[in-house]
Amino acid sequence: MTARPQRTRTIANVSAAVALIVFVVVALLMRTDNAGASFGPKDQVFTVVIGLVVAGGLRLPARPRMRADEDAVYLRSYLGSWRTVPWAAVRAVEFPSNARFARLVLPADEILAVYAVQRADRQYAVDAMRGLRALFARTHPAPS
Repeated sequence: MTARPQRTRTIANVSAAVALIVFVVVALLMRTDNAGASFGPKDQVFTVVIGLVVAGGLRLPARPRMRADEDAVYLRSYLGSWRTVPWAAVRAVEFPSNARFARLVLPADEILAVYAVQRADRQYAVDAMRGLRALFARTHPAPS
């Protein structure tokens, strides 16, 4: 099963596109509407480059992912690479009513946030939690 933020991804993509468009328009208008300053082609290029950096930063909230199978849960956060959490290390799968993200409870009551499953996604988050809990139940059979 897989999960990724839905609403946050849409907001991040739209805001990144708007920011990039604003920086490109500003770069194009720099030479004609400059209030007396002197802007050249290099200034225009670097304004677009700054726009790309800002748009990339605005896209970070869309980056989290979660994959889960019978062996482990694979998580990717806002920054960094994939993190593998074997099911043997997971004590519980939770989504408390006061939390924004789902979480995995590890030994010694460590908590690992699952940023890909967010409360803002409503039914999508419910479906993702059902799938995650079903995998947890399959990998952690009830004691008889």
